[in-house]
Amino acid sequence: MKLRFPRRATDRATDPDGSAEQTRDSDSFGEEDEDEFGFSDESPLDFPEPAAVTRRRRRRRRILTLLISIAVLLGVVATLYFSPLLVVRAIAVQDNELLTDERAQELLGPLHGTPLAQVSQRDVENLLEDEHAVDEVIVAARLPEGLEILVIEHPPVAEVHVGEEILFYSQEGELIRTFDESQRSDAEGYATPVISAEAALENESVFRTIVSVLGQLPEGARESLDSATAESRDSVQLELQDGRTVVWGNDERGEEKAAVLEAILGSPAAEFDGVEVLDISTPSAPVTR
Repeated sequence: MKLRFPRRATDRATDPDGSAEQTRDSDSFGEEDEDEFGFSDESPLDFPEPAAVTRRRRRRRRILTLLISIAVLLGVVATLYFSPLLVVRAIAVQDNELLTDERAQELLGPLHGTPLAQVSQRDVENLLEDEHAVDEVIVAARLPEGLEILVIEHPPVAEVHVGEEILFYSQEGELIRTFDESQRSDAEGYATPVISAEAALENESVFRTIVSVLGQLPEGARESLDSATAESRDSVQLELQDGRTVVWGNDERGEEKAAVLEAILGSPAAEFDGVEVLDISTPSAPVTR
């Protein structure tokens, strides 16, 4: 705040020859010009701005900066969310062995043309939910115009032969893939012991017990098996590829039984010469005969 003081009358007086004016000018010592009312444009009495006023001004500036930042962010989000330049034009599916590429692209077709920002994990899961081979998916945008979908599948634990078809089942007893005669080679290489069609189709509870037992085995142990069967839920038997029979019993204490079976499979073959049956239905006291 600046205070101005009027000039003295003697300062305003001027001689005809301008001597008084010259005297005043010489006595001003570099002062700024004065206005018509005699107030100087600059005054040595400058008061500092109150702290409260300074704080309010700074706060207003911060709020304005924040509002501008939010507006820019909303503009970017709106562009990404609605822009026709960033829509799904290509979908890459990875780690899908049981779910074929053709089937995956068919199911995911509705996503084409959708803005990338509008595609969610849940959208992809809904489109693939009827595929029992799919356990979960991981979805990522691949700019500028693609999606990348990583598929995690349920591992098949058993196969059933019905006519010329090979049916793969999960540990939960769900059918996860069917191979026809022309796809037989695609069904090879999986750790899937064969379950007879009779055991699979005649008694659902017995079949579910068999696949539950197979699902408790490590993949390496399943690879040593040729087939599995049962007449009841308490009489599951596994046939090894070398011809020996493993009496497993029911699906209880599966972890203990799996450990015993792995130990047997890892033992020298000479230790089991002449052994045709390995009864591990009581894993704490296995019996051979």
